[in-house]
Amino acid sequence: MAEVLAPQPPLTPSQEKVYFHSGSTPSYRLVSSTTTPITTIPTIDISNIDSPDPAVRLALAKELISACSTCGFFYLSGHDLSQTLQESTFETMKRFFSLNLEEKMDAHVQKNPAIRGYEPQGETRLDPNTKADFKESFTMGDCPLEPEQNYTSKTGQQPPSKLKRPQNIWPSTAPWFREGLYEYYNAVLPVSLKLVRLLALGMGLDEDSFLDSFFNFPITGMRPLHYPPVAPEDKETDSQNIGLGAHSDFSYLTLVLQTPSLNALEVLTPTGQWISVPALPNTLVCNVGQYLESQSNGRFLAAVHRVRNKTGEERYSLPFFLTMDPDANVKVILEKGRDGEEEKRKFEDFNVGDLYIKKVLPARKKHPTSIKYREVPESEWTYDLLLQ
Repeated sequence: MAEVLAPQPPLTPSQEKVYFHSGSTPSYRLVSSTTTPITTIPTIDISNIDSPDPAVRLALAKELISACSTCGFFYLSGHDLSQTLQESTFETMKRFFSLNLEEKMDAHVQKNPAIRGYEPQGETRLDPNTKADFKESFTMGDCPLEPEQNYTSKTGQQPPSKLKRPQNIWPSTAPWFREGLYEYYNAVLPVSLKLVRLLALGMGLDEDSFLDSFFNFPITGMRPLHYPPVAPEDKETDSQNIGLGAHSDFSYLTLVLQTPSLNALEVLTPTGQWISVPALPNTLVCNVGQYLESQSNGRFLAAVHRVRNKTGEERYSLPFFLTMDPDANVKVILEKGRDGEEEKRKFEDFNVGDLYIKKVLPARKKHPTSIKYREVPESEWTYDLLLQ
């Protein structure tokens, strides 16, 4: 399996390879030293995102385009996720992860063909240079058959009994967990879609062009994560103890709610430095995913990031992953230079669902769905494999 070398800055004699997961091929970047590194993550205040003044929205769009183009990470303030909602969501996550293992394993990811559900500590390893990821997680996502997702009101259609979408799995002893997650899910989804409108506007298109074409009932995912503190004796082997290995997201956009006041998330800048992304009060941390990077022909950066919880405290985070409709066919947007010539193509046009399956199966090689289709040529993989 070939390795893919990501675009890299001028290099120094001393090199560190940072491996990260990016679909079906191992990828890496070379860490280097520069004289002008990026040291901070920009903050975008979207409190005026619904302003009736087009100039206000355009100014916000330009801020977003700049953040996505320079480092692929940004803080989002001025959103309408209340402090009460954030606190109750953290309590829901803490309560779930404090359940005994048997109760959590009732919804084990291997019981679900769509690779959703609970993953215990040590079951994944995204960075081949580290130990197993030191975290536990739970994954849920788009499922039109679940009434909380309001499929009919969003699309004007009644979902058929055999609608071709993956389904979630939930722990049978914790109905409050599903209820608590959906309260947050239905609040953060509209925020993410407003960012999609800004992206279209910032790229010189009609604000609703992306929503109308690609986001009728998009692939979504939400993943509560619990990172236990690293034991003092393990801190001596710091480079081997990773909460979540280096990776870029196979999403369009990711919006993350972090435990306040704990510094554990790190992003690899385009110039090759790991910098901390601390949790700022009442903000979400957002990053570009691989779908947006591909659609923009690499103009926007799917930033590599990792989690190292060296705080000595329990850390919780909740990423929300927004992708496009699985049946959408997306053409790469090629910018034109002053001479009218299109830029060189770096990415191919893609079908969202077909690309998704090629990302998710290699990420969970021991999952029954991955094992089942291991001998099937990747060219024959389709999104429907998650429905079996």
